[in-house]
Amino acid sequence: MIQISRLLAKQLRSMVKMLFPGRGPIPALAFRAGQDGLFIDVQGANQALRYHDPQPREQQHLLVPFNVLEDVQGSKPEPVYLDSRRDGVLGANWEDRGIVRDLEYDAPESSADAPPFPTLPETFSENPPALLTALREAYETTDAESSRYALASIQVRGREGVIAATDGRQLLKQSGFTFGFDEDLLLCQTKLFASKHLPADQPVRVGKSGDKMVVFQIGPWSYWLPVVEGRYPDVDRTVPAPGHSKATLQLGSTDAKFLTENLHRLPSGTTNRELTLDVNGHVVLRASAPDTLRPTEMVLRNSSKRGDDLLVCTDRQYLARAARLGFTEIELPDNTSPAVARDGSRVFLWMVLDPKEAIKPTTDCLRIESPLSSGHRQPSSLTRSAIAVNRIASRPAAQQASSAPPTNEPRVAAKHSPNRHCSATSPKRPGGAYEQAVVVRDQLRSTLDAVKDLIRQINVEKRSQKSLKSALASLKQLQHVA
Repeated sequence: MIQISRLLAKQLRSMVKMLFPGRGPIPALAFRAGQDGLFIDVQGANQALRYHDPQPREQQHLLVPFNVLEDVQGSKPEPVYLDSRRDGVLGANWEDRGIVRDLEYDAPESSADAPPFPTLPETFSENPPALLTALREAYETTDAESSRYALASIQVRGREGVIAATDGRQLLKQSGFTFGFDEDLLLCQTKLFASKHLPADQPVRVGKSGDKMVVFQIGPWSYWLPVVEGRYPDVDRTVPAPGHSKATLQLGSTDAKFLTENLHRLPSGTTNRELTLDVNGHVVLRASAPDTLRPTEMVLRNSSKRGDDLLVCTDRQYLARAARLGFTEIELPDNTSPAVARDGSRVFLWMVLDPKEAIKPTTDCLRIESPLSSGHRQPSSLTRSAIAVNRIASRPAAQQASSAPPTNEPRVAAKHSPNRHCSATSPKRPGGAYEQAVVVRDQLRSTLDAVKDLIRQINVEKRSQKSLKSALASLKQLQHVA
């Protein structure tokens, strides 16, 4: 009898499904218990996975069908007992919510023609847990549909300790690792490194098994990943040397978090991804949609730029990814060359979009502002023309006058100016009560116009959602008819 937990069965099921994502048959798992502990092996045509618990067990060997894991899996470490009942019959016994479950299955027969399970490398090179994150991010930069180059693979450079990956639109190069071999290898496409069941706080050991396998050990898991042959682009020639950019975006840490969490608030263009990056005194992200009356911009108040003013159209998902990866500087050579984010051990590069699609600033766009971080000082002078902003207040005017303005919360504002070429100097203060009343009236009218535009935009979005719900309902009716 071999004992495992329902939680382990759940983890095994999830990771095996990642190894065999198609609809084809999944091979049986080999359970082998003894003085060296419990080994659970599963092997495909070109990759293999092993789980090892070193605690000594009674001698036992079972072949377990994959559907057993689907039946016994659970979210708690409750015991599951597997045993051989009689010839050709496998039994599983466990308790589910106080009810004892006992099922029997047809036991698979071992095949004499099955290839032997791959061996472990003679030596391993140990890396910090950051290698697991690097592998996951590298595979997120691949293109599984590419036919011209081996862009579904990642490139591992043994001598340099580098992992490189590209899908033809973005490129990620990460360094500082040791692999235990000197060759430059292409590793097969896999999703296993994205599994949440791999321990993120354990060192990652890497070694080469023969000429065709690279082995990764992370906690109790060992993974044999095949080496593939193919053409791979020269990624080093694509990365420009530092210091040759027209402008550099310096992204504040709080703005990076604000950007990733609030980018969905900006409207989507024709392909749902165009975004204008405007570094002109302020750092502004601007977007519009065919069904919106005017563009919306996000002002990153804790960020700045170094160099010349620049207007760039980019894919929003790449800018958000650079922020999520923790890059603080993004180099912009011009409005047509790739944007480059780099730090001491990583380079992330992506292609920008057609500069003709960039949205120029207007005087009537909606504005979202990131909250000022503590200790941040706003610039005393602006390099772009000052535009009067009437803010949509969340508190009465009297209450705002009696307290400091909130700088630690996002702000929404409507930009409005009767004169596009207004001066950056402060206007003269009205002398009489009548003049002051006229100014207050004009400000209230501007605020009212901004509120009306917001309500109009909300109504447009509601109509779009209603149309989508109607379309989904029609599809469900068609499914019932079919």
